[in-house]
Amino acid sequence: MNSSFVRGTCMEMCSSAERVMRRKEGLIHPLEKPPDKTKMIKSFSRSAAGKNLLDAKSLRPPETLLKTVNYLLTEVIKNDEVPWHVTYDFVMDRLRSVRQDMVIQNLSAKESIYIFQKIVSFYAYAAYRLLNEPIKNFDPHMNNVHLQECLKRLLCMFDECNDNLYAKNRPHFEALYVVMNLNSAVAVTRALKLPKSQKTEDVKLAILLSRNYFGNNFVKVCRLIPQFSLLLQCVIALQLPEIRRRALLVMSVAYSSKQLWFPLELLRKILLYNKIEDIRDDLVYYELKCKEAQVQFLKSDFNRSKMAVSIYMDDLSKTSTNNINLEISAVLHRAETPTQENRETFSQYK
Repeated sequence: MNSSFVRGTCMEMCSSAERVMRRKEGLIHPLEKPPDKTKMIKSFSRSAAGKNLLDAKSLRPPETLLKTVNYLLTEVIKNDEVPWHVTYDFVMDRLRSVRQDMVIQNLSAKESIYIFQKIVSFYAYAAYRLLNEPIKNFDPHMNNVHLQECLKRLLCMFDECNDNLYAKNRPHFEALYVVMNLNSAVAVTRALKLPKSQKTEDVKLAILLSRNYFGNNFVKVCRLIPQFSLLLQCVIALQLPEIRRRALLVMSVAYSSKQLWFPLELLRKILLYNKIEDIRDDLVYYELKCKEAQVQFLKSDFNRSKMAVSIYMDDLSKTSTNNINLEISAVLHRAETPTQENRETFSQYK
């Protein structure tokens, strides 16, 4: 860390001064009760007159920031006393505060890399967990903005820390970047340039998925999705509406015929629908003709002006909330605390 920047000295998740102020002002969140130093976490604060964001006593050094993130993502997100979108709002605010402390102190990539792995995993998980929440409870666009920003910063850190010590989890996040950006040539080009040691099965699958997406081979795209690890499946599921829309558009041209009727059951399996009723609803939405258990594809019928329809949390077969909760726990623990070999980077700020 550049010595010209302020170095944090607060060894608790929230400084004593902020705890006193927030108790006095009644600004204790339900997830911080009882309001003591083991529960309260520094909240995000914008720069304003009278506020000194550079106060070392309120800034947390790297090890305290990592401890804070671990607490948020292993204890707080399991809380079931409030709706999960409330938990999300709380955790997101506290993670923004963590990122703010990191920026103010100008932490190095090696000091930040473990923290950002956990933050990225949380945003990816939340995008799927809350996909059916109304916009008043959850803004998927803003979550995606935070996810993309943090993921790109993390990838830059991997590039900067060109060291096997920090590269253990890199393939997972490289694959995540590709599947989040299937229509981006930049994302797949980056994956193609990775060293052979980083091209794990998920990375290879992500490259293949992107290539087939660009090639409009959506049947192959859908066949590849179940082969990914669960969290990556969840991220890809967010793009299923557009994948299905484009697949139906291609089929409306390729199978366009007044004599041909395509079986709905086969189409359901191809496009990963769980129920015949769901795919029939989508076909009617796009103004394609259905009768009994069949659909007629005519390129003149498909309404290209209609946007992709929404999906539901159970759209991927064999995906359940419990399974996803187990997966996110595994992912968060995969981004482990620094080993003894690189702990010196953190300990210098104690």
